[in-house]
Amino acid sequence: MGFDMQQAETCLQSLKLVTLFQDVLGWMAPVEGRAIATRAFNHPYRAHCIAQRENVRIWEIKLNTPQDLSVKLKTRLYQSIHRKYPQPLLIFTDRQRCRSLWYWQSSPHIAQSLVFIPQQPLAGWHARLQYLANYSPNLGALNLQPQPLCCAEFTQQLRQHLDQLSSSITGIHDRSDRHWYAAVLLQRLIIIHMLQQRGLLDGNIWYLHNQLGHSQQRQRDGFFRQVLQPLCTQGFSLPLLERPRNIGWVGQVPYLGDVFYTHPLERQYAKIDIPDAPFEAILVWFESPLWQQVGNSWQASTLGFAFEQVLTEEGIVHTQNEAETAGALEVCCDLILNQYMLRHLGIEPGPSAPDFWDILFSGHPQHLRQLIQTILPQFSVLDPACGVGTFLIALQHRLVDTYSVLIGQLTYSPDSQLAIWGVGLQTEHSSLLQTIYRRIFRYGLYGVDLNPVMVDIARLQLLLGLVAIAQQPQDIEPLPSLDFNIVTGNSLLGFIRVDEAGFDRLRATETVLQGNLLQPLVAENYRAILAEKNIALEHYRSQAYLLEELQQGIPHYAKLEYFRDRINQLDNQAQAKLDELLLAEFSQTLGIQFKSAQLLESPRRRLLQVEDLAVLQPCHWGYHFNHVLNRARGFNMILTRPPQGPFRPTTQEFFQQFYDLTHQKNIDICTFKTAKRSLLNTDPDIANAWLFYQSQYSLLTDYFYRSPNYDHQSPLLKGKRQRTQLRRHWLFIERCFNLLAPQGICGLIVSRDIKESPRGVALRSLIETQTEGDWLTGLSSPPQGFDQGFLWFYKH
Repeated sequence: MGFDMQQAETCLQSLKLVTLFQDVLGWMAPVEGRAIATRAFNHPYRAHCIAQRENVRIWEIKLNTPQDLSVKLKTRLYQSIHRKYPQPLLIFTDRQRCRSLWYWQSSPHIAQSLVFIPQQPLAGWHARLQYLANYSPNLGALNLQPQPLCCAEFTQQLRQHLDQLSSSITGIHDRSDRHWYAAVLLQRLIIIHMLQQRGLLDGNIWYLHNQLGHSQQRQRDGFFRQVLQPLCTQGFSLPLLERPRNIGWVGQVPYLGDVFYTHPLERQYAKIDIPDAPFEAILVWFESPLWQQVGNSWQASTLGFAFEQVLTEEGIVHTQNEAETAGALEVCCDLILNQYMLRHLGIEPGPSAPDFWDILFSGHPQHLRQLIQTILPQFSVLDPACGVGTFLIALQHRLVDTYSVLIGQLTYSPDSQLAIWGVGLQTEHSSLLQTIYRRIFRYGLYGVDLNPVMVDIARLQLLLGLVAIAQQPQDIEPLPSLDFNIVTGNSLLGFIRVDEAGFDRLRATETVLQGNLLQPLVAENYRAILAEKNIALEHYRSQAYLLEELQQGIPHYAKLEYFRDRINQLDNQAQAKLDELLLAEFSQTLGIQFKSAQLLESPRRRLLQVEDLAVLQPCHWGYHFNHVLNRARGFNMILTRPPQGPFRPTTQEFFQQFYDLTHQKNIDICTFKTAKRSLLNTDPDIANAWLFYQSQYSLLTDYFYRSPNYDHQSPLLKGKRQRTQLRRHWLFIERCFNLLAPQGICGLIVSRDIKESPRGVALRSLIETQTEGDWLTGLSSPPQGFDQGFLWFYKH
C-alpha cells in the first residue's frame, strides 16, 4: 500500500505509535482487548493494544525502570499476551518516550529485539516502515529483520540472465572469465538501477532505459562500449569537475570512487564487447513484478542468496530447504553478536540477564562508553568462506542499527565522552550515513573466498546495503572501497603468523620503485613492506588526504589509483616471498614432496617448487590482516558456513575448474562419470587435467596430516596420528579456532558429524577444553541426508 513516508518518519521520531500504525501505516484500531494487565516476577505490567491487522496485534508496554528489562521478562510478558492474542509485536517504551524496544518471536523458539531511539538516523527503518505498511499475516509471522524469500523462480531468472549475458560477451576467450565478468557486470547494473530508482542519476528514474534508447538511435549494439563502460570508468569513477567533456551526456551522476573503476578483466581483455540484447532483457526484468518484490533494500539478502546459488552450483534449482537455511543465518548472527557484546560489556549471558538490545535500550553511560571507546573500534568480524557475503551482510545490518541507536542516545545522555564521539562522527563526513558505513568497514568486516567471482560479488553486495538506503548523493559519494577487506585466497593454507626473520633471509625479488610521493622505506624486509602498505592503506581508506597536502592539484581519482596500485605491488611482492617461505615449511620442516598422480602407476615423487604452492592461492593471514592479528591476536568474531563433506576430488569441481576443456571436448559430467577410464586412456588432454587436479589434492592432504595447524583432524592411536578421511568443515573448525582472538567468539553452520563421529574426538577435545560454547539444532529442515546445526564457542 502507498503511505506518506515523511509523516511516518515524523511519527516514529516522536514515538507517536498509535498515529504511526493507525493513521499512516494503515493498521486498524483494536476491536476488543485494548489492554491486558499482568504480573511478572512480582511486578505489575499493563500492555495497551495500539493497532491490529487481522489477528496480529501491536502492543505498547510502558516501563518505569528501563534498566529492569531482561530476556526472562520479555519472554514472560510475550507469553502472557501470546496465550490470548498469538504472535504479538511488543513495543517497550519508557515513561518519557525517549526510547523504544521492539520485541517479537518469528518462530516458537526464536525471539528477536530491535531498539529505536528518537533522533537516531533512520537508516534501515525506511524499509521496516514499508514492510509494516505492506504486511499481511498471510506472509507469515511478523519479522522486523530482513528474511530472504523462498523464490526458486527468481533464482532461475537470475541464472538465465547471467547465462545470456555471459554467452553474449566477445573478446574474452576463457569461459570462467566470461562468467566472472558477466556476474560483476550484472551486479553493477543492479546497483546502478537502485541508484536510478532513488532518483540519484540525473534525477531520472528511467536513466538506463533512456540511455539505451538514445544509444540505439545512434547505433545498434553500441550500448556497452559507448554508454555503460564510459559511465562506469569515467562517470561514476571521476568527480564531476574532473570528468572529460566528451561524456557530458552522463549528466549529474554521483561520484562513487573506484568501486566501478576498470576491472582487472577489462585490463586483461582490451576488446570486450557485448550486444544490446542481454541489456534490453535485463532492463525489462528490472521492471517485472517479481523483481520489484525482491530488488529492494529489505530483500537484498534474497538477491545475495540467489547469486550464491547460481554461482556455486550452476544448473541446479534449489528447494525451500536452502531458503530456510538462509533464514537461519540471521538467527545465528543474532546469537553470536549477543554473546560477544554481553561478555565484553562484563555481563554474563543468561535468561535472567539483559541481552545486547536491552543494554542499548537502557542506555547506561558506562555501557555506552565501553561500546564507543573500546568494543566497536576494535571489533573485527571474519567469514573465512564468505561466498557472496551473506553472513557479513547480516552483521552489517545489525552494526548499522547499533551505531544508529548510539547516535540517538546522544540526545538524552549527559555523558561528555559520548558527546565527543558524536562530534567526531559529524565532522568525519558530510553524510552521517556514510560515516557509519565507513566505520563499520574500517574497523571491520573481513572475508576470504577461493572464488574470485564470489569475492567481487560480496564486495558489491555489501555496498548495495548503503546504496539501498541512500537518500542523497552525499550518502554514497564516494562509496567505501572493500578491495582489501574481502580478498581472494585459500583460507586453509597460508601463514597466520609470519616468520619475519625467515622472510628477511629470502633473496630480494623487487627493484624499489622511484618517485614514490610518500618516500617509502626500502621495502626489502618484512617490516618495511608492512609499514609502507599500512601507510598506503590508511590513506587510501581515508581518501588520500596526505597526498592532497603534499601535492596540490593531484586529482582525487589519481590519488586513489596511486595508493591502490602501490598496495597491490607490495601485496604481490610479499605474496611471492611468503610463498617461498611456505615452500620451505612444506619441504624442509614437514618433509612433503610433490606426488604427481599417474594413470596406471604409483604417483611419481619430485621436489616441491614454489609454483606448486602458488597455484593453490594460499592466504597469508599474518600479512593481509596484520593490523587485526597483531592488535588483538586474532579476529574478535568468526561467523561462517564452510564447505561440507569429505576433502577429496569430485567430478563436479573438476568440471568447474576445467569447463573450457571439457566443453571443447564435448564431454559432460554424466559421460565422464560413466566412461572415465576409457576417456582418460584415450584423451591425453583430459587425462593430464584430471591428474593435475588429483595431484593438488594429494599435496594438500599431506599438508593437513602433517601440519601442527591441523593436529586435531584425526585421533591418536598408540601416540601416532591416524590417517582417516579428512572433512572440509572439520578443517575449517580448527582453522577458525587458530584465527580467533582470546575472548573471541566463533560460530559455524556445520554437519553434526563433528558432535557424534568417533573420529572427531580430538577436535571435540580441543573445543571442550579450550572454549565454552554450545550446539544449536533445529536451524531448518535439512536436505535429505544432511543434518546440520550451529556450533559456537567462546575462546578462553
